[in-house]
Amino acid sequence: MNYFGCVSYDGKAYWGFEKQKEYPSIQGSLEKALSQLCGRCIVIHGAGRTDKGVSAKGQTFTFKAHRQIENLDQFLTALNRLLPKDIYVLSLKEVADSFDARHSCCGKVYSYSFHYGPRDVFAPIEYQLEIPGFSLDRMKECLNLYLGKHNFKNFTSKPIDVDHYIRTIQEIRVEENKGHVKVFFKANGFMTYQVRIMMGAALRVALGRMSLEEVKIALDSEKRKILSYKADPIGLMLEEVLYAE
Repeated sequence: MNYFGCVSYDGKAYWGFEKQKEYPSIQGSLEKALSQLCGRCIVIHGAGRTDKGVSAKGQTFTFKAHRQIENLDQFLTALNRLLPKDIYVLSLKEVADSFDARHSCCGKVYSYSFHYGPRDVFAPIEYQLEIPGFSLDRMKECLNLYLGKHNFKNFTSKPIDVDHYIRTIQEIRVEENKGHVKVFFKANGFMTYQVRIMMGAALRVALGRMSLEEVKIALDSEKRKILSYKADPIGLMLEEVLYAE
């Protein structure tokens, strides 16, 4: 039987989604709890990996069970009781054997949250940008450069990509309220560190430490020279994994 789940988690205490031998991970925590409930080893397959410290509101995963789970509501309740308090499975359902959380998805939505100005001690999941001279307008100009179809080879550490680093950013939306900023990215897919590097460049432009022309060159250059600055992982959130109806 094939099952599909949606999980939210605060990633600050974890070394990413993917299972680690010596460090806590989201996958490791889920597999431990599921294996305990199912009475045998369960391996999950996530829709993607999130980095160390990155959180999610809607990460998805699939797993195979040796028999049908008779009461999914009771199973879900028991599962969440076994999980750490910073991991919570939102939903669980049986799906076709051919369905896979990663390969069946058609896009993702990430957000990046930060606060500029004096530190806000009540914003623990935001990156605190305590540097003067930040310009929201300059940041938006940089973000607009990412919209559409581009070769993002200089915005990822991924060594090889079957799609030649081509991704389509379908939407970028900025919300701001009294220094609290949240940037939403919707695309057909993202590569390793891509959102953090895009945001890193946008923040540097906003602070006057990088020009728009430098960002354009990174997007258009035929030579690969990966941008070195990544935004802090604490502000990154996987909002949603998208699937066709």
